[in-house]
Amino acid sequence: MLVNPKTMVVLSKVVRMISIFWSNFVFIYSFAVGQTNADLQHLKHVAHLDHGIRLMFQGSIPGALDELERSLAIEPDHYEIHHYLAMAYEEGGRWNSVILATAKSLELKPNNVEALYLRGKAFFNLGKWEEASKALQKAIDYAPRHARALKTLGKTQIQRRQFVEASSILSKASELNPLSTITWYYLGMANLNQGNYKEAILHFEKSIQLAPTFPQSHHGLGTAYLRIGERGKGQEEMLQFQQLQKDATEHERLSRLTQAEPENIEALDELAKLSMKRENYPLAVKTFQRCIELDPRDISHYLGLSHAFMSLGHPIPSKDTLLHAIELSPNQSILYNTLGSAYVMMGDISKAIQSFQKAVGLDPEIPFYHLNLARVYEKTGHIKKAAEHYQAYESLVEQP
Repeated sequence: MLVNPKTMVVLSKVVRMISIFWSNFVFIYSFAVGQTNADLQHLKHVAHLDHGIRLMFQGSIPGALDELERSLAIEPDHYEIHHYLAMAYEEGGRWNSVILATAKSLELKPNNVEALYLRGKAFFNLGKWEEASKALQKAIDYAPRHARALKTLGKTQIQRRQFVEASSILSKASELNPLSTITWYYLGMANLNQGNYKEAILHFEKSIQLAPTFPQSHHGLGTAYLRIGERGKGQEEMLQFQQLQKDATEHERLSRLTQAEPENIEALDELAKLSMKRENYPLAVKTFQRCIELDPRDISHYLGLSHAFMSLGHPIPSKDTLLHAIELSPNQSILYNTLGSAYVMMGDISKAIQSFQKAVGLDPEIPFYHLNLARVYEKTGHIKKAAEHYQAYESLVEQP
């Protein structure tokens, strides 16, 4: 796409500026009586273009396409309009339209790197490997450090069974963007298909480290282990792959169900829990919050939300969520135990001790409450108290 995540702060400012421009457009236009018809038409073109871009970055693709096409009808010879149209088509998965729009954009500006990249991506998604390779290679010729073009070209070369070339290209892409799960996965596939199993294992493991719930990386890793004779590890990864595939299918089902039935609390609760399991913590937060809106007295929703916040590294909203839950149900030991963990993350050890003590006081038969309390006592130098709770933990764990 034309913009990358590093420029989103700038884009937000641009969008605000566009909003101001659009809100004042009617005022400007009403006083443009003295302008020529060409001037007025240009004003309309700019208004439609700016409104279309704003809608696109807000995720309203149909509205964005309508505005951009109106702009294009007035002034069809600007490469940027065709480019933004291609971006909007891409968001909607309209790959043939992306190809048409980028063709016109490149006719007006042949060295438009992003248009070449989008064109290559569209051909890739249509299974036209040769055309994809040509467009992506042109983009890289103009911009040798274009990580997305390198990654997509590497994927294309794998489809064309050009595994040596794919390894070289994807290695460059991984150097430019070492946090790309997909790049490491495809680099693993390129090596797997060359019989470089040890290298493939390292790349699949890197992909899994970045995204543990990406199923294909587990399948690739399992295949590599099986091929070097490590059957146990291979079967373990294949089982993990199968489970993640099932989770992905169930996640898709629940997503569709909750969209069709936005007040289905059971489906929302399942979706939130599955999102936690798949480590999609932002979606878990959003879904648990919706559960709380629909059923504000169910403590499990608050507990799930607090865990999601902590998984995102946000202990303060986790703490606030738990305190509200405790107001509703002050005798739930699990709430105090989780609150203690939130305080530990915040560095407030004294309140963590108080919370874990409360959890132990309410339910002294839960082993892990004693373990958590022992750990914070040990951290503060209270060795005797720590030993008492370690002993209680071990005693409870050993009980049949």
